[in-house]
Amino acid sequence: MRKLILTGALAALIALALGATSAHAASCGGWSTSNAVGEWARVTAVHPEGTMNCASSRYVVNQWLKRSWQRAHYNHLPGRFFDGYVTWDCGKTSYYGWRCSEYTSGTSFRFRGYYYG
Repeated sequence: MRKLILTGALAALIALALGATSAHAASCGGWSTSNAVGEWARVTAVHPEGTMNCASSRYVVNQWLKRSWQRAHYNHLPGRFFDGYVTWDCGKTSYYGWRCSEYTSGTSFRFRGYYYG
């Protein structure tokens, strides 16, 4: 009986760990839109990091990063933008990879982004 209870508890812990991992692995959103001069950008695979959650990263990406791009008169994603509360500093981590960090709170998120004519 004791082995059965331990096996069940272990299986529940594994299922819980796998569920948390798969939920965190899913993308939190993205968008595709043009800027003020008609150039297009696409953001996909948004993932929160550190203490940031999916809803917060989705809000920042969809409401502020997107608006910053739509007002831009140049063909690159902004390196810095203000979301009404904090300033985000963004930089490339790979050819398509980006990471935006807010240093006061230590929150950050990453995404795949590129622009095209």
